[in-house]
Amino acid sequence: MGMNLFDRAFGKEFLESVPSNAGVYEIKVQENTIYVGKAKNLRNRIRQYRNATRKKAHRKMREMVRIATTMTFHVVESEKEALLLENQLIQELTPTFNISGAFSFMYPALGVGKDDGVFYLCYSTDPEAFDNTIFKMHGVFRSRDCTKDAYYALVRLLSFLGHREPSQRVKKFSAIPYTHISGFRKLDFQLTEQLSDFLNGKSRNFLRVAIDILLEKASARGEAEKVQKAVRSLVVFFREEANRLRKAKKKSGFANEFLSQKERDRLFIQARFVE
Repeated sequence: MGMNLFDRAFGKEFLESVPSNAGVYEIKVQENTIYVGKAKNLRNRIRQYRNATRKKAHRKMREMVRIATTMTFHVVESEKEALLLENQLIQELTPTFNISGAFSFMYPALGVGKDDGVFYLCYSTDPEAFDNTIFKMHGVFRSRDCTKDAYYALVRLLSFLGHREPSQRVKKFSAIPYTHISGFRKLDFQLTEQLSDFLNGKSRNFLRVAIDILLEKASARGEAEKVQKAVRSLVVFFREEANRLRKAKKKSGFANEFLSQKERDRLFIQARFVE
């Protein structure tokens, strides 16, 4: 029987040289890291690469083994350290075959700001561009789809609760990439304050107050189905993104309201290991 793909790439004795400790492994083509992974037991994990079959579930493993020239290992003391190091290396090296954690620069934020009687709401995957502006940013959040749905749901509700500014009047922010911004006039001050608590995952009072106001507006009642859809999107966002982020920050002792894109994965790893 012929030598399998793994043994041809690394040699029959390679597996015996792999540590049995917790750690992180890098799969490389020459000096370029194409994948970073972690394991409680490195040898057991690499054995899975050696035993990979032609099943669809093993296709990625076989492809990496086929083109790899070497593997390197980083032994650590615990699963937590392995997860943290894996996250660090993925962010630093952006390996071709890594997806999770490699695109933290795409984690979205939601922001609010006030200027000249106008309340602004924004969605952006470039929150650092809003430093030293009128905006207070919230997040960052993991899901672009869920967060963007929340942004458009808020735009729909705030359009009933106030008067939406024409798009040409928010052009002063149009140079910020990967961003959507809407402006509103005549919004209740208390409502905008509660929106910040909602985006921070602290309270759903914003929704309760907004619904009470909307019930008094004939225009909103006339589009009840769209309003209900928007409310459902916001309930999901609060549960899956805003409140989950708040809990992780509390468990990890993270004091700031805003969490940068690079910090997010690390914070959730730390929160996972807090008893």
